[in-house]
Amino acid sequence: MSKRKQFLESVHHEHVQDFLNFIRLHKDGADPFDLAEVLPELQRSQRQELWERQLKLLQHSLTAHPPERWITGAEEDAGDMEVEISEEQKGYMCIPPVLALLTEVAQGCLSHKPEEDQEDQLSLTIRILTNIFQKVVEIIAHRLRKDKEEGQELCCSSEEALYDFLLVTKFTTERSEFITGVFSSLCAAVIIDISRTLQKISHVEEVLTPESVNDLPPLSNTILKVILRSPAVTRFFLSEMSSSIESEAIDSITQWAAVTHILTIIKQSDAFIVELKEIALSVRRQIQNYYNITAENSDNIQRTLYESTVRMLNDILNQCQQPNI
Repeated sequence: MSKRKQFLESVHHEHVQDFLNFIRLHKDGADPFDLAEVLPELQRSQRQELWERQLKLLQHSLTAHPPERWITGAEEDAGDMEVEISEEQKGYMCIPPVLALLTEVAQGCLSHKPEEDQEDQLSLTIRILTNIFQKVVEIIAHRLRKDKEEGQELCCSSEEALYDFLLVTKFTTERSEFITGVFSSLCAAVIIDISRTLQKISHVEEVLTPESVNDLPPLSNTILKVILRSPAVTRFFLSEMSSSIESEAIDSITQWAAVTHILTIIKQSDAFIVELKEIALSVRRQIQNYYNITAENSDNIQRTLYESTVRMLNDILNQCQQPNI
């Protein structure tokens, strides 16, 4: 049996391990199996079969292991009993393979122009993919809040799978709803993550300008490291951030400071000048509303955050060859 046929047959809930083995072969290059070569060579009927199999596999996986259990699987109430939980029982540990599965489904469904009679099915698939991805991000954030050490391990183990998933967006520019769904989840996650850290500041001396991604909290660190590996992915992220700003979804000085922290990190790449300038100018306009609120007490942490944000915006706009604000 050819590897192409074996791959098609592996996309089934009874052969999940075979499917994951093919994904590993594709990634490590140790065996001559390249999905980028296999997919275009499939006949139309085979592509349709692959699409339907992937969607059924995804739906079966969600039915057997609903996302809610990814969070609660290791934390169910055991009364007064002490229960030792093995690694296999921790639902969140499935995040890396879930991301790998999402990547293959997205690539298989979105890398080719669908037939007219497939449009509704594709729209449904996109909604499923983006909803699951949002849940994945929420689960990682939840694990970091429950157990920082385990959360950091989860971030590290998920990094490559997250990168592979985001790379799919480069080939799906005609499906704006997929790109928006993915990057709105990431944008919200990073802003909330950093702003929560800033809210915990108790002394003005703790208000610092980040010098690298390593100065950010773990979730933001992981997401931005992955995003910055690809210029195309970074531009999608910045575009979604710009949309979030214009939609007035950001409504506190800590969130504006978080946005500026993100821009400060991206600024260090010496790229994306046009995007950074546009967003920085928009942030400058928005934070003027906070000047009087924070001016009441010069020792106030909110005031310090405001002043720090203005300084970071100055640095960003100076690098974009704009005059000081």
